[in-house]
Amino acid sequence: MKEHPDDRDEAELERHARNLFQASVDDLDAATRSRLHRSRQQALDAAAGRKRTGWRWTVWVPAGALAASVLAAALLLRSPSETGAPEPVAVIPTNADAPQDPLELLTAGEDLDLATEADLEFYAWVELATADDGVG
Repeated sequence: MKEHPDDRDEAELERHARNLFQASVDDLDAATRSRLHRSRQQALDAAAGRKRTGWRWTVWVPAGALAASVLAAALLLRSPSETGAPEPVAVIPTNADAPQDPLELLTAGEDLDLATEADLEFYAWVELATADDGVG
């Protein structure tokens, strides 16, 4: 296979960059090389330490996501009767001749006992109790 002109240019650029880098490294004094080597080792040790402690995240994050999705699915799939939601009220058919307006109910002639004797006794007690307070 023939190399394209772009491939040759890239290879030449890579070779030139490598030669420049090697020359700059060869020109470094021993103290700088030592300092760079120590810094590199510290960085590698720190990265290795993060890898050892970081494995826990790679285990627990997917497990937590799975548990959350199972919980969400269980909540969505529960039937409404299990959630405590009120059941729909059935519509009670009404008699067409029965009056629906409150005024019509009062004037219909039926004897409606609106207040019982216990209610009347309570109102009398409230009136007596509040008469001393000046409320009235």
